[in-house]
Amino acid sequence: MRIVVLVSQGQRNRGYGVPAEVMAAGVEAPVVETHLPVFPANRLEHKLIELSTIEGGLAAAAGADGIFINTVGDYGLAGLRSALRIPVVGAGQAGMHLAASLGERFAIVTIWPRVLRYLYQGLLRDYALSERCVAIRHVGEERELAALDQPDNFVLDMRAGKEAMVARIVKEMRAAIEQDGADTILLGCTCMAPIARRLAKAVEVPVVDPLTAGYKSCEMQAALGLVHSPLVFRPAANTPQRTRQLAAMIDAARPLQGSIAEACEMCQVTEAAE
Repeated sequence: MRIVVLVSQGQRNRGYGVPAEVMAAGVEAPVVETHLPVFPANRLEHKLIELSTIEGGLAAAAGADGIFINTVGDYGLAGLRSALRIPVVGAGQAGMHLAASLGERFAIVTIWPRVLRYLYQGLLRDYALSERCVAIRHVGEERELAALDQPDNFVLDMRAGKEAMVARIVKEMRAAIEQDGADTILLGCTCMAPIARRLAKAVEVPVVDPLTAGYKSCEMQAALGLVHSPLVFRPAANTPQRTRQLAAMIDAARPLQGSIAEACEMCQVTEAAE
């Protein structure tokens, strides 16, 4: 079995793959990058990352038994499902549904600041889970985004497991439980995976890592021979043509990558890690 793990540009060699202990025996899970460095700081950037993710997924689909979109944002999920007849799973949808199944009231605790709140709110509406999610708690602050091009920033501190950053996250998790009434926690970014088990030990409720939850959901669907319903995700009759058009659009945008990357906080994170 071959499950493609789709990540944003610059993340393939930055620890965004699936942990070996999570994968079933005999499964291959190559990490494939999309082709534009975009960070969804606003709804315009969100549309660009959707197109980039759809194009990247279509380009990587040959020979794959499933595609896992390794981001809680679930960029391009519906579009790829209409284009492909293999399982396509987003970390956001899989993580949210798993969190909802483990209790009655879950909270999202994310490393990212409130500027990305619209993403979580939109997904909760799309998946009819708004009433089940009692809180979205943001650990990072918007002012911290300005330092993401530095080798010492809040995201890299988190991924390295630095005590001060972990303590900030745990504080919000406990507040979600004690103040908001959450009985389950969903981590709000797959970038939080390196410390997910450590965070889970800090509280008494289930803590869902969206990276492993999303990947295992995709792997399970592929193993069971299940694919999204064509009555909901109507198959595109002209997928080859649309694939070529999307590839041409992304190729045309590549000469502008330098200027785009300057505004892409996640790209700055990966560059700072080098």
